[in-house]
Amino acid sequence: MQKTTPAIRPWYKERSFWILMSGPMIVVTACFITFGLIVHGQDDMVNDDYYKQGKDINLELSRDQAAQSMGISAQVMFSDDMRSVRVVDTSSQPLSGTPELLLLHPTRQQGDQQIALQRVGDKLYQGKVTPDRIGHWYVRLQDKQGTWRVQNEWNTAEGAMVNLSGKAKEAVQ
Repeated sequence: MQKTTPAIRPWYKERSFWILMSGPMIVVTACFITFGLIVHGQDDMVNDDYYKQGKDINLELSRDQAAQSMGISAQVMFSDDMRSVRVVDTSSQPLSGTPELLLLHPTRQQGDQQIALQRVGDKLYQGKVTPDRIGHWYVRLQDKQGTWRVQNEWNTAEGAMVNLSGKAKEAVQ
């Protein structure tokens, strides 16, 4: 009686091979995905000269105090499409010079934006914004000479308007 040998199948048709190799293939794929996230989602580096930066904070606080003593306040309103912004000066006296508006992201410095404001009326300024500003931001209004500033936090989900004041820092919906 002659024995018949079963037909040998190629390796890529073996179920056990694919079961054994699925684990390593998943790990390699996860490594590539993680590497892509690391490369494209880098955070800004911490400043090495933290002592000097700490001393500079006191200078920044003096600008806040100057704005408070001058009674500077403003209301910032973003358009629905986030392409333009209007700043209404609600101070008791008009702002000196041409103010500038800064949109600062808490963690991504490359997302920060400096907006040049143009006077369009009595105590009314307007500027253009790069669209797609969604999330949490710090909104700062300051003079170009660096003598005063008012700022506040702004969450875009809470509305398109924020009040800036030297006193209370509260967002408006």
